[in-house]
Order: sequence, then structure tokens, then C-alpha cells
Amino acid sequence: MTQRHIIASAFLVIVAVAIASCGNSGKKNDNKTGEKVAEKVLNNRLLIIVDPQVDFTTGSLAVAKGPETMTLLAEAVEKGVWKKYNHIVVTQDNHPANHCSFVEQGGIFPPHCVQGTEGATVYPLLQEKLTAVSNDITIHYLTKGDLVDKEEFSIFQNEKNAAVLTKLIDNSQFDGIDICGIATDYCVFETLTDLLTFYPAHKVRVVTNCIAAVDESDTKLAELIEKEKIETVQF
Repeated sequence: MTQRHIIASAFLVIVAVAIASCGNSGKKNDNKTGEKVAEKVLNNRLLIIVDPQVDFTTGSLAVAKGPETMTLLAEAVEKGVWKKYNHIVVTQDNHPANHCSFVEQGGIFPPHCVQGTEGATVYPLLQEKLTAVSNDITIHYLTKGDLVDKEEFSIFQNEKNAAVLTKLIDNSQFDGIDICGIATDYCVFETLTDLLTFYPAHKVRVVTNCIAAVDESDTKLAELIEKEKIETVQF
């Protein structure tokens, strides 16, 4: 074999090895991509946290188990429960000072979650833990009850932000939606009721150790869960 033939043969071997390496590299990248897609699909859920606010935990309209349940939720976020979701939605009452639900205006509640006050902010420990993961998951803060003459227990009763949330649900095609927050017998119940008007019950779960009620003896949420065969989970 001449020197020219030897060089040519060596060149062909090098090319063949390079092509094989590229092929293997491509397969590895495909596998990695596949793993990421699979992980994303598995975590394609939405968590709705209803009104986890200062006035409902330690403020003017505090519920008995408010601090306990929101602390538990904060600890769950810190431990990584957020990794089960693609998005988190936090709803918040955002009332004008003369809102129709206040006793002074003929309503049944003391002033609470007034715009611009500390009482309207998210429970501090929960906000701290949500902020810590906000670079890794999309968190939406949506307000309601911002009109003087309209009560909005559910985010779906606020025209502007109902459209925002409905669009998110439609576009994301979540595998399921989980709900927790305050108060079980008012805003959590109303939010769930409105959600079920357009979203299938078998894809909804209620996080039962992260809800708190004004009246712990109230059974309407439990009855709705039983009637619609809604799954319950705990963090």
C-alpha cells in the first residue's frame, strides 16, 4: 500500500469517527430534551392560592387557623412543593376604603384588605417563600373587590382579572388545578364554584391542610367536594 493510500485510509477513518460522534451527541441531546419535556408535562398544573392576606391571618378579619395554615403553606413552598406546578396564582382582596362589604357601608364585615394598607398584603412568611422561588416559577398576583359597590368573593367575579386567569387556563391547557387559601366558607368556596362552571371537576383538587374558615362548622365546601367528587390532597 502506498503512502498516499495510507493517508487516504486514515482520513476516511477519522471522518467516520467524527460522524459517529456527532450522531451519538445528537442522540444524547435528544434524550435530554425528551427528559425535560416529560418533566414539564408531569408538572403541568396550576396552584391557586386564595386571599392569603394579612387581614385574614392576623389582621382585622383574621380567621382562627389562618396563620397556622398559611405558615404550613409557606413551609411547603420552601420544601419544594412549587415544583409540582407550572404557574401559581395568588388572589387578593383589594378594597377601596368605602367598600360595600364593610359594616360602615351597610355590609357585614369590618374594614379589611383596604387598598394600600398592610392588611391587603400577602402573609409575610408566605410572601418571603414565594419571592424566593419567583425566578423559577411564574407567579401571578390578581386582585378583586376593587369596585366600591360590588362584592367579589371569587377572582372569577372580577371582570378584568377573570379574563386574565381564564386566558391563562385556556392557553396553558393544565393537566389539573389545585386550590387552597382563605376563607374556606367564602372566597375558597366561591372560587371553586366558579371554576367548576367551565373546568372539569375530575381535574381539580383541594389542598385541605392549607385552607382556613371563618366558621369551622360550615360544611358547604365539604358538600361541594363530595357532590362533584373532587379529589383532596395535603402538602
